[in-house]
Amino acid sequence: MINDKARRSVIQFEDVSFEYPGAETESIHHISLDIKKGEFLVLTGGSGCGKTTLTRLINGLAEQFYEGTLKGRVTLLGRSISEYPLYEIGKKVGSIFQDPKSQFFASITEDEIAFGCENYGVPYEELDGRVSSAIKRINGDMLRGKEIYPMSSGEKQKIAVASVNAVDPEIYVFDEPSANLDMYSVEALKNLMGGLKAEGHTIIVAEHRLYYLTDLADRFLYMENGSIKEEWTAGELLSIPEEKRRAIGIRAADLHHIEVDIPPTKEKDMTMEVKDLAFSYRKHPVFHDISFRAYAGDLIAIVGHNGIGKTTLSNILCGMQKEKEGQVIYNGTKVSKGKRKNFAYFVMQNTDCQLFGDSVEEELLLNGKGSTQEQRDDLLKLYGLFEWKERHPATLSGGQKQRLALAVSDWIDTPVLILDEPTSGLDFKNMMRISEHLKALAQKGKTILIITHDYEFAAMTCNRVLHFVDEGHVETFSLQENLPRLYSCLMCQ
Repeated sequence: MINDKARRSVIQFEDVSFEYPGAETESIHHISLDIKKGEFLVLTGGSGCGKTTLTRLINGLAEQFYEGTLKGRVTLLGRSISEYPLYEIGKKVGSIFQDPKSQFFASITEDEIAFGCENYGVPYEELDGRVSSAIKRINGDMLRGKEIYPMSSGEKQKIAVASVNAVDPEIYVFDEPSANLDMYSVEALKNLMGGLKAEGHTIIVAEHRLYYLTDLADRFLYMENGSIKEEWTAGELLSIPEEKRRAIGIRAADLHHIEVDIPPTKEKDMTMEVKDLAFSYRKHPVFHDISFRAYAGDLIAIVGHNGIGKTTLSNILCGMQKEKEGQVIYNGTKVSKGKRKNFAYFVMQNTDCQLFGDSVEEELLLNGKGSTQEQRDDLLKLYGLFEWKERHPATLSGGQKQRLALAVSDWIDTPVLILDEPTSGLDFKNMMRISEHLKALAQKGKTILIITHDYEFAAMTCNRVLHFVDEGHVETFSLQENLPRLYSCLMCQ
């Protein structure tokens, strides 16, 4: 709990509403909220409920960067947020976004971490100490001197946290900070947040994944349709009945109570075999001697720490990269790089580079020539995208883009489907939507490989696990009898 000396208000919302240009409804409406110094506040709720807009009003991006109409009054440290220039808000409120690429300005890790301090005129003799301290906070010694572009999404997220931490703002705003992190890194993030809280910082987190925040948060605010509907302590959140939790669409707050929710695997034909696969990046080995088999109807969770080569393996399987050594075999035949696209389709974590249409519906038309209007509408309804059919894909949220890429994969219909972190940034209802659909595809005989750090999703979706133990060793096991083993794999990366 926050101590009495630290209970002055640092952020206040007084009957606040905000509407984006062209929107049919307000993103948030009639919000009144008082956030105290040193308080740890979590905003949760379904996609589109208004969490991100609320954080944008705190860090000044709403109005000053994202155009829109503000009604009511937002106060930051006793002064109207509208009176601050944006650069001044940045010294008081540090923001870590869901997509870390959107806040990078440098190509090397230390340069990026130092960038904010340099812009605020931090003395040179102090700069190195701040950078080193920030790297230590994220347990990032192995990331020193590295190029940011080739990093995994989780590693990029860590650098984003460090770059804000180096500036040392009074208030921290996190927007889905765990979305791209493995569970081991989430634990490190939790420890970082705990340290910031202990130092008296005010922390606001917009999150779907709640399990790692129950030991930290003073309040959980549940939002729906732009309004704050309920407020819980951690104890109250943990005591919400399972039926209600699922009905209002929030993720599990206690992972230890999750059970396997899939039928046991039946013996089926082998679809794919990987033999002695090896890959290097700029002469640096990524992995070697990777071998495994996959069968029709398999739903395989691919797990392993950030940067170990899970995405690289997926790129090789669908022909976007070429292995250094080894074989990829589909239906008993060795298949060359150029022909693998006929056997495997990859839904990337960053779907921007595989969506090309001018509207959601046109994206389906580009990939499903000969489809009827009814078929397209049914598919969009299945993925919860029908109401957005006229929208440009670039204007969709990250979760909506992922669902659109999944819908496209239905049209292409390869024997093997590979997904990279399909639940990052998804609320419970959309996670369930994807889980149920993937299980339906597997029942029809499709082989599905899913790169994931999401224990809740893997437990309710997958029947097998492919674990990258290290760069030269993978292990496979059935999830039906080994759920605790999956938890250990994810936590010990």
